[in-house]
Amino acid sequence: MHADNQPRIGVEALIKLVDQNWSHIRIHSCGFWENLGWDGPGRWFELNYLTGGSQLVIQDGQSVQLKQNDLLAVQDTLRNSSCTGGQFRLYYIGFYSDKTEINTAFRELFAKLKLDTRPMALQGLQQDYQAIMADLNLGRQDSVLVKQHFLHLLLRIYHGAAQTSQSAHYRLIHAVMNDLHERVGNTGERLLLSEIAARYSLNERYLNQLFKQETGVTIGIYMNAIRLEQAKRLLETTSMPITAIAHAAGFYDGAHFSRTFKVKEGVSPQEYRAMQRRNTLD
Repeated sequence: MHADNQPRIGVEALIKLVDQNWSHIRIHSCGFWENLGWDGPGRWFELNYLTGGSQLVIQDGQSVQLKQNDLLAVQDTLRNSSCTGGQFRLYYIGFYSDKTEINTAFRELFAKLKLDTRPMALQGLQQDYQAIMADLNLGRQDSVLVKQHFLHLLLRIYHGAAQTSQSAHYRLIHAVMNDLHERVGNTGERLLLSEIAARYSLNERYLNQLFKQETGVTIGIYMNAIRLEQAKRLLETTSMPITAIAHAAGFYDGAHFSRTFKVKEGVSPQEYRAMQRRNTLD
């Protein structure tokens, strides 16, 4: 599993756990905290959301810098959490289970999410917190409405994690694409998938899967397309022999180049060159 997917998968598992075990979930509190610092142990699982300002939080001796729209997780095993007063606005929701095994599952998921040390930037969660606060004020701690609002909050977090994951994938694949154009297109370098994957510290199959999801083709097909475009430019602008063009574009030999070219373009390299010259003369 790639690290970029872990928050999304972890939140998905958290949603299922809450949904399937709602009768054993207890919403301890949900509220709003503004400007005042705190110093004390954790007692339950929390999801804290900073809607304004910034704040440095110390959790069991580890510093976590929060900025506006950051979501911070807190474990029920936290020995001490503290921050000084300042200009900030924070929503919080505390929950736990009356069953030991469910609390254990919560801890395992929180550990995978790592939101206690790496807060997630999300937009507009305050409405979900406010809906839960309103339910609790009306004494609906265990109602279906509280469940639906809590699950909606988790679903919003899931979509945020998915967007973060997609954004990371987008940056990764476009970095790979730029790399391929630089190394394959400009120099005709012949690259193996294993070399490309190692360059990005990824599994070959996983990288190829992500690449296909983003571009619609595998890395091998994409590299062939780059080689063909380079070969077409050389056919159009030079008088180099076909074999020399094949090697310059990164094909193994002239025969491999000619076969690949004809399958893709419908004509041989020689025919393509002749057509381009006729077009230029016309």
